[in-house]
Amino acid sequence: MAITIELKGVRLISPYINKKIESSTIKEVLNSTHHTAYRLYLITNGFKELQEFAAIKSDEYDLTAYVKTECGFIGDAKKQVWSITQLQPLLLKKPIFTLRCELRHLMKNEIIYKCTLENKNANVIYDQIQECIHNLKQILE
Repeated sequence: MAITIELKGVRLISPYINKKIESSTIKEVLNSTHHTAYRLYLITNGFKELQEFAAIKSDEYDLTAYVKTECGFIGDAKKQVWSITQLQPLLLKKPIFTLRCELRHLMKNEIIYKCTLENKNANVIYDQIQECIHNLKQILE
């Protein structure tokens, strides 16, 4: 019996953060790590860090299939981060999309299919998603 792949929508937008965080929120973030601040910048700018693009329901296989977006800072957000010393490591982040697709056989604990790709171009990632889905369909038939 073939396993059905559930496709999920992925929307990759330009990976640049330009909206700054409200000053009242920044005061709260200063007690946390710069990782917390980064997540708040993502939320403020409407980004999802991880977007799943496929899933399966199976007792035999486990599928991990997502695109991770890492954003760079520009404009007002960059100025704000630069002005706060403990947030400055965020300026080292470079915009990039990372695709990860891995199909694992649960009983054997063996990776049957694996694809990882990092690229700045969203179209390259979209094409690779299609190739991953095609390959998964062939394997799961």
